[in-house]
Amino acid sequence: MEKSVNWTDKVKCLDETIRKEIGIEDEDEAKHILIKVQTKSFEPIEPAFIVGEDETFLDLFVISPQGSGITSTAVLKNNIQSIGVIGGVSTEKVDPGEIPEESESFDDVSNLYQ
Repeated sequence: MEKSVNWTDKVKCLDETIRKEIGIEDEDEAKHILIKVQTKSFEPIEPAFIVGEDETFLDLFVISPQGSGITSTAVLKNNIQSIGVIGGVSTEKVDPGEIPEESESFDDVSNLYQ
C-alpha cells in the first residue's frame, strides 16, 4: 500500500520556509495556517485550516467567504492534488485599536504614479 502523506507536517514546514523568505522569523509558531486544498474536483477548498488527520482523511475547518462561520469537512487524502499556504494566524493577540484604518492608508495617493 502507498504511504500516506503527512499534510500537517508539510504545511508547517512550508509555512516556516515562507516566513523565513519574507523576513518574518518569529519565535512563535503559527497557531492556524490557512491553506488552499486542490482536490481532483474543479473547485479548490479555501480558506481552510487543518484540525486533524489520519492515514485516510484530512480534517479541515473551512472558513465561509460570507463570514457566517466555519464548516467542518474531511477530505480523502487520495483525492488531494496539492495544498498551498495562504497565511498564518499567530498565537499573539492583537489589540484592535492598533490596526490602522484603511482610509488612512489610501488618503495619500500622490506616490502611486511617479
